[in-house]
Amino acid sequence: MELIEDLGMKEAGDGRTYRYGLFRCPVCGQGVIKIKKDGINAKYCSHECYATQRERRGPYKRKIISKKYAYIYRPDHPHAIGAKKLYVAEHRLVMEEYLGRYLDENEVVHHINEDTLDNRIENLQLMTASEHIKLHKANIKRQKDGKFKT
Repeated sequence: MELIEDLGMKEAGDGRTYRYGLFRCPVCGQGVIKIKKDGINAKYCSHECYATQRERRGPYKRKIISKKYAYIYRPDHPHAIGAKKLYVAEHRLVMEEYLGRYLDENEVVHHINEDTLDNRIENLQLMTASEHIKLHKANIKRQKDGKFKT
């Protein structure tokens, strides 16, 4: 803040003396009396003036990739996930748009070519959770000792 006038030494409530000054806020232009060293270091007269000038945090990333899946920023979606419920899996959004409705919790979107980042509607198949498990387990063969191959 800009120092307008040095008001001299004054005693504070704690018994110590401080040099005070009259400062002008660069945002609102209001005159503020502060301890001189505090006023020189201060940039604004109040939190409200600071809030009008601070650089706002931008929106969250529009698209992120986590655990081999793409997620889209959709905080208004009823099935958004994450710590703050902000993201929805892209393949689920593509299927919901195709169907014209939200997916149920027991519905799974399967990637036909098993590329989890390929979210074209031609590569997606809607099925129940149990059908999805059966599909993936059918491809696993047992070894001669009876154990499944990994």
